[in-house]
Amino acid sequence: MLKRLHIRNYALIEDLEIQWERGMTAMTGETGSGKSIVLGAMGLVLGHRTDASAVRQGMKKCTIEASFHTTSTLDLWLETNNHDVWPEIILRRELNSEGRSRAFLNDSPITAQEMRTVGEQLVDLHGQDNTRLLLTREYQLNWIDQRAAHPKLVTAYKTAFEAFESAQLAFRAIEKEKSKPQADLDYLQYQLKELEDLELNTKDWPALEKECITLEHSTELRNNLQEAWSTVTNESQGNSALDRLKQAQKLIASAAERSDQYIVLAERAKALAIELDDLTAELEHQSEAVEENPQRLHMLEGWFDGVQRVLHKHSAQDINALILLQSDFTARLDRAASIQHEFENALQAKKIAYDTMVSHGKALMDSRKSSAQELGIQIQEVLETMSMPNSRIEFEFSIGEQPDAFGIESIEMLFSANPGMAVLPLQKIASGGEKSRLMLAFKAVGHDAVSIPTIILDEIDTGVSGNVASKMANLMKRIARHQQVIAVTHLPQVAATAEQHLRVQKEETEGTTRTLVQLLDQDVRVLEIAAMLSGSEVSAAAKDNAAALIADHGN
Repeated sequence: MLKRLHIRNYALIEDLEIQWERGMTAMTGETGSGKSIVLGAMGLVLGHRTDASAVRQGMKKCTIEASFHTTSTLDLWLETNNHDVWPEIILRRELNSEGRSRAFLNDSPITAQEMRTVGEQLVDLHGQDNTRLLLTREYQLNWIDQRAAHPKLVTAYKTAFEAFESAQLAFRAIEKEKSKPQADLDYLQYQLKELEDLELNTKDWPALEKECITLEHSTELRNNLQEAWSTVTNESQGNSALDRLKQAQKLIASAAERSDQYIVLAERAKALAIELDDLTAELEHQSEAVEENPQRLHMLEGWFDGVQRVLHKHSAQDINALILLQSDFTARLDRAASIQHEFENALQAKKIAYDTMVSHGKALMDSRKSSAQELGIQIQEVLETMSMPNSRIEFEFSIGEQPDAFGIESIEMLFSANPGMAVLPLQKIASGGEKSRLMLAFKAVGHDAVSIPTIILDEIDTGVSGNVASKMANLMKRIARHQQVIAVTHLPQVAATAEQHLRVQKEETEGTTRTLVQLLDQDVRVLEIAAMLSGSEVSAAAKDNAAALIADHGN
């Protein structure tokens, strides 16, 4: 239940705190006094849409905070969604003048959607435009489900519907893939063959690249090696370089025999002689090994030209990228080959999911029909207490065009308020006052099956007066035995019924307008209800009538 509401800098409200009591609270005030502002703030802290214009003029931000007694259902939701469970629920909404808002649950940041989810479990906020909901399929089905003993049927249908949606999405994806033109597959096959012809996986491309470079420069390489060999071994102008090095080695060795300080030089000279001798032999061997093979070179250049062309075609960086692309093409063609089988499987899975959904939907619809018939009788009994003894209400069910998350059926509410008149669609025949009473009857019937602890009724009594108003007030009082009721009303009968009475009024001081809310004591309450009975001039008779009206309701 709602315990406290604190509003700062919201619309015409500067700083307002309201303490709420159990049972029934009436909120009264002249038209334009700001009752809707208070409810607007309440809606904001329950997760409704924000509007930067709601911030009080000249202020940077507004804050609305509400405290509630928690419920076992909400505690379970908090645990499931990793929120701390407190004995009290504190919701806070902050909105700045630029339109940005922040939401908090027990001082922890939450999303606006989470705030709305929590708010829907705490408060049933029935605004002035909510009577239109009475005409919607979603409201009617949800209303029946909340009061019927078939939660397992609802869960089973929703699970089956979600499974059908998943199966349908999977089928559509495969169907789209299957519908691709054959030309696309032919081109894919052509690209794959182009890559396969290159034999990318069977060649040592780094080694082939070295071989190609060698063959391209074979003549130059042979000449260089032969000239190097000749330079080392040429004796045409005396001893060769190798012979001269060996002669120098002998001289250094002789010096080392006489003085050990030359031993290191002798060893180095010996090593050089051995290395140069080995180099000479290797130069001769390598120069003879250089092969000139134009046919092999032509073949290698053809391979590399093909690779470069395909690299450019696919904007690939290297051969590894082409190998990955070849694997992808292969996989896509393999999938295309098996798509017909997958298509048939997906079609069958969709059909099974659809049949399962319809089966659960029919079971739910049958239960809804039965429950709606019983609830319709209860509504008629409630309407009878509000001076509509001849009213009849029926729910007409039929299979809808397309199943959705709510069910497979369409539903129409048929109504008649007068004897001898056939039931017709509600929107065609019900007056404003009849719709108000009907909506209150909807709220009253089976309310003990609904776990929402607080209900706010914003002028639900519009269009009624006299004896009917008294009966509506008594019905609100009856609902308040099980649920906290906050009624925004212009009817003195409703105001007199409440245990707590709040008056909303506007105050203009120093060029500033503020909305104030006052908790009325017994004397002021009598004056307020007397004014509601007789107008701005309150007579002694009106006071007496007001006091009697309050006393009649035990307040």
